[in-house]
Amino acid sequence: MTSRQHDLYLRLRSRAGRLRRRLASQRQPAHGTREDSTPAGRAGHAPDAELETTHLGPVIDDAVLRAKRRMRIGADPDYDLLYENFDVLHYLLQSPGLIDQPEVDLIEHFLENGRDRGLSPHPDFSMTEYVNRYPHKTSPERVRNPYLFWLKHGRAAGDVADPAPRINRVAPVLGLTPEQVADLVAERRRDLQQRFRTGRLGEVFARAAEIEPLIGATWTEIARPHLPPLSRQVVVDEFCAIYQAQEAAGFRPARVVLVINRPRWGGGRRMEGNLAHALAADIDPGEIVVIYTDDSTEAKVDRFPDGVREVDFAGIARNLSKDRAAHALVMLLRSFHADAIVNINAKLLYDAMGSYGRALAVTERLFPCFFCNEQTAMGTWVGYPLRYFYRTFDYVAGVITDSEYLARQLTDAYQVGAKDRERLHVFRAPVDADLPVVSESPASPGRRPQVFWAGRWDRQKRIGLLLEVARLMPEVDFRMWGESVLTRGHAREAPDNVRMEGTYAHISEIPLAEADVWLYTSGWDGVPSQLLEVAMTGIPIVGSLVGGTGEVLSEEDAWPVAEGEGTETYVAAIQAALADPADARHRALALRERMLRERTKKALATQAADVLLADDESREGGR
Repeated sequence: MTSRQHDLYLRLRSRAGRLRRRLASQRQPAHGTREDSTPAGRAGHAPDAELETTHLGPVIDDAVLRAKRRMRIGADPDYDLLYENFDVLHYLLQSPGLIDQPEVDLIEHFLENGRDRGLSPHPDFSMTEYVNRYPHKTSPERVRNPYLFWLKHGRAAGDVADPAPRINRVAPVLGLTPEQVADLVAERRRDLQQRFRTGRLGEVFARAAEIEPLIGATWTEIARPHLPPLSRQVVVDEFCAIYQAQEAAGFRPARVVLVINRPRWGGGRRMEGNLAHALAADIDPGEIVVIYTDDSTEAKVDRFPDGVREVDFAGIARNLSKDRAAHALVMLLRSFHADAIVNINAKLLYDAMGSYGRALAVTERLFPCFFCNEQTAMGTWVGYPLRYFYRTFDYVAGVITDSEYLARQLTDAYQVGAKDRERLHVFRAPVDADLPVVSESPASPGRRPQVFWAGRWDRQKRIGLLLEVARLMPEVDFRMWGESVLTRGHAREAPDNVRMEGTYAHISEIPLAEADVWLYTSGWDGVPSQLLEVAMTGIPIVGSLVGGTGEVLSEEDAWPVAEGEGTETYVAAIQAALADPADARHRALALRERMLRERTKKALATQAADVLLADDESREGGR
């Protein structure tokens, strides 16, 4: 059918409708009934209804007219009130099966089934939403039909009955009252439905349905149009989560966003703290935002410069599903218009990048930050570098590691070419030159040597190896600091010369002057913050040579123990350090001096600014 033929069809159908109504008014109903009406024996009279033509077609339009003429008004005020506020086309679109049941009075059908089936007699009313918002007012014991109750009492009282979900929650986000939001949504909905029913939009839709019948099957969806962000409950919740996160961030953009799984253990600054302090040399700390995605805890004091904004997204999004939280996080990150987004072990962001990574990278400069892999009890290697490097490297702006060791490992394993190697950045954590060198341990008669150890008490730190070393050295006291107590099995295994000291917030809280040797027993690692801290104290270090620890420890200024060596090698190294305190002290001070040369705050600040901060021209071109 051409456009001209369609217009002619509509005009002829309208004229035919007027002619039918004129003829019907001139003849008496047969056997006490009227065409398309309810039985005359029922109280009341049929309303004076006329055919209204829409783009849904003559079958639907005729069904609407028959349904109206089947109703009886004038006998029951409640029925009449419903009739005045009853959108027949809207009701039929929710229950298309009623189109072929001409004997059904739709108002009575609604009174009998509306509450249980959640049917809506009007586009601006939702049975389900109204009952959920006002459960006490609309309980079955008090109210037979919530819509009738709303028309008679609730509307005047300001009750919100609009189908849009979570209106009461989203209203403060929009700076409006729930009533104002409902009015705005209803206005937009009425405009949209008018355009579908009789306007140009519906005309285009009807023509499209002539070409593809499956399009016509979606006519029923105009009864429940989605009006973002108030389309579905999950969308509203996501929208509000983004708002809460931006509210926590002060509704301001950022130059750099650090996305972290949680405020990590340890008193040191860690990668996130080092980056924030390094960037603060070039930008205001207020232009840095830290987002915690996987766990809600508080960061250690002084980890970040004053002014850095922290957002507990994990707490804000705790009621969202993982998929919706991931999508909300992506939208939140885009809203900051940052120069760089750095992912530091944020699992939620890694999960989100599986679906949105390439799209996000179109507008944002993404930098995954990888540390060492982890080893399971079965000896299998797992970790973010193994899982996400090859999945993300092609489209991210760059990858950051904390060690040359991991950078080489990634380059070799994934055959990274020379050009792409430029996008692989090793950020050397700086040492804290303000940490004081402790005095030499007192050499008093009868004093037992003291070996200090600290860290998470888990498989990576090899607690069993530590206890075996202590068992082989009963003349030495081993003092342990850690995040949690030993496992029950290890507690039973601990010899008498092992003392468990608890946790600490900063390394300065440990009585470092009492230590003769610092023992580090990790089975795999990057460049541990703890080794960098101890290196500044002048305490001799005996440590495992794994991963990036070789970038701190060397034969000249420490006692590194090669990977794979057993407890006897650790015992020998500790004995060597204890046997010559003067030489041990000399080595420890040499380590301090080398770290001060190799790992400066200025060097990291320069590198971080060069890699993460876009120049003004790039910022303008990318927006």
